[in-house]
Amino acid sequence: MTTSRTAPLRVPAFRWFFLGQLVNSAGSSMSGIALAFAVLAISDSPAALGAVMAGWTVPMVAFMLLGGALADRMPRGLVLRGCNLVEAVAQTATAALVLTGYAEIWHLVVLQLVSGTASAVSYPAEHGMVPVLLPRELRQAGYLLMSQSRSATTIGGPALAGLLVATAGPGYALAIDAATFFVAAGFLTLMRLPPGERPDRQDSVLGDLRAGWSFARELGWVIPASSCALVFNALFAGAVGVLGPTIAEDTIGSEGWGLAQSAQAVGVFLTALGLSRVVIRRPMVVIMVAFAAMGLPMLVLGTSVDLLLLSVAFAGTGAALSVLDLAWNMTVQEKVPEEMLSRIQSIDGFFSFVGMPVGQLLVGPLALALGTRNVELACAGLCVVVAVVALSRPVIAGVRLEAPSAAASG
Repeated sequence: MTTSRTAPLRVPAFRWFFLGQLVNSAGSSMSGIALAFAVLAISDSPAALGAVMAGWTVPMVAFMLLGGALADRMPRGLVLRGCNLVEAVAQTATAALVLTGYAEIWHLVVLQLVSGTASAVSYPAEHGMVPVLLPRELRQAGYLLMSQSRSATTIGGPALAGLLVATAGPGYALAIDAATFFVAAGFLTLMRLPPGERPDRQDSVLGDLRAGWSFARELGWVIPASSCALVFNALFAGAVGVLGPTIAEDTIGSEGWGLAQSAQAVGVFLTALGLSRVVIRRPMVVIMVAFAAMGLPMLVLGTSVDLLLLSVAFAGTGAALSVLDLAWNMTVQEKVPEEMLSRIQSIDGFFSFVGMPVGQLLVGPLALALGTRNVELACAGLCVVVAVVALSRPVIAGVRLEAPSAAASG
């Protein structure tokens, strides 16, 4: 029987969670571009932009595993609400400094450290929610609904952010993002979760961390796949997140960059529409091919920066990310028990984010030494090479998911 795309919204707890995430993604879709051009207005330097972005990603690495243990140990709703409020305060301060003209690079780095710490704690709880809130038969629809909603909000978000940056200034986009964190915390207050038993809870958070790591090693595929994500995210964070805006500033401008990034959300949205009836049986193969497609914007940025061509490249990356997200989530929900969900997601998140500050900090000096376009092309090539090497490993290529009928009867 086919599940309606909106069926998960009939579950009240999921509905409030969904609304909170929807509001959050709307604000976050604007904040990245706004923050990047706020930094460039202070210091026209890729190194300065990399330092501010690393201010967010470094605590994501440092506290991600702790966040996973806390989310499996404490009420997930409480963790999410508290972290949203912390991020709301940090982003409000960022917006105020930028709007008043008092912002300096070190101010933005410190505030990004605060925001990144809150995100590190909330990330594992957030990414372990769908299997907690929905029965098995509604989970694929739930994942796709979340993906579509995020992409729908980010279709217009980057374009609006680029327009605001060009007209009123980046501070206004940052202020909107701050407001969304407060609103999301309100929605999450209305969410009621099942109590959730924790029969395997250790005497300490460190004990929970060790138990989660041991389970990840037993599964076999978690650490190798997450190690590949480390490399891909380092390449994307540096080549697209840092060098992308600097190339755009001299070519298509902030408005063009915002429009091109909006195309990525279009790719996610349109692809998710067609995934409701898709059965993924070899998820890691799908994931690695999708990771390789992340090099498409790098290829364009390294050759000829045409707005239309760059938008098509971002749309292709969005389509790949939509498939990747579904493949990973379906794998985790099938093979990981509820009491381990946040810890496994935190391990994946740790590996995924640990490469980001490396890419963000190294790409500036590399661009000065080798040339910006050469670095972009090298990163695009590495995306393909790493995917091919990963698929040669049986522990990755051999992962299989059950047929829907078998899973339903399990």
